Amino acid sequence: MKKLLVFLGFVGSLGLVQAQQDPQFTVGQYQGLAYQNPAVVGSHEAICATMIGRLQWVGFGGEPSTFVFSAQGPIEFKGSHGLGLTIMSDKLGQETTMVAKLQYAYRKRNVGDGTLSFGLGVGYINKSLGSDWVASQGVEDDPSILLNGASEGGLDLDFGIYYKIDNKLSIGLSSTHLTATKFNSTSDEKTISGTARQFNYQIDRTIYVNAQYEQPISSDGSWVLKPGLFVKTDVTSTTFALGAIAEYNQQFWGGLDYRLQDAVALMVGANFQMNGTNAGAGLLKVGYSYDFTTSNIRNFSSGSHELFVRYCFNISSQPKEEGHHSVRWL
Repeated sequence: MKKLLVFLGFVGSLGLVQAQQDPQFTVGQYQGLAYQNPAVVGSHEAICATMIGRLQWVGFGGEPSTFVFSAQGPIEFKGSHGLGLTIMSDKLGQETTMVAKLQYAYRKRNVGDGTLSFGLGVGYINKSLGSDWVASQGVEDDPSILLNGASEGGLDLDFGIYYKIDNKLSIGLSSTHLTATKFNSTSDEKTISGTARQFNYQIDRTIYVNAQYEQPISSDGSWVLKPGLFVKTDVTSTTFALGAIAEYNQQFWGGLDYRLQDAVALMVGANFQMNGTNAGAGLLKVGYSYDFTTSNIRNFSSGSHELFVRYCFNISSQPKEEGHHSVRWL
């Protein structure tokens, strides 16, 4: 564990700015996101549906807005596996990113005290640009601006490793956009000087490293502290976050998250145990975070909001009732 913390600290010191293509999450990253690491699918040991909505830097104008939906579950067939589906929409100014991917994880139990998973995500990514351009000197003679917008898509691959000891520890290492897809297309539009307009864009690989730990902090075990360390980098820029959640009686929780040179976030949430019927009991988890921006963007923004909702349940079949008559009464 000590070696891992040293490594994460080194990665976090490479460059601490907010310029990555992948969206930022706050409360969601403490819950294990399949979007960031396909090896997570199946790790909740239940069928789970997750939704995340995030509005970042509200009031800035053209600020990022992100929506994620994922569904996943474990499969026990000649070993332990996990399958999942994730759909993500991210909009930043005139740029919109759409991602849809299927995810698979092979899970090897009894590795030490936990489960080691290897995950692969395969899907489609689309980048599009709008046409509502405004420039002080006009855009008619700039070949890098397509007046009627642009849209291109391609293959998207993710890979991840995830190790989890239930109610104690989780460690993940993953990369999204392994293909680093390039979009190169020429529009029929031309500038005033006759130069063809072009759409050139490359998807950057993004690496995620995270570690979370659970430690009871009360004698009766009703209070549990869950610190977490998160690193996201595309090599050029790196985001480094450190925080913790305190949970009471496995029901109510809250905490703080600090993202270096970016924000301090307040997180609150609750877990609701649902009474089950034929489908078995379910767990509804709801969380919310508010980011207080600490960079210069705070002069133009009222902060960031994120809502997290996850519902998990286990399918349990009802035993078939059979009656037998006495042979005396046949």
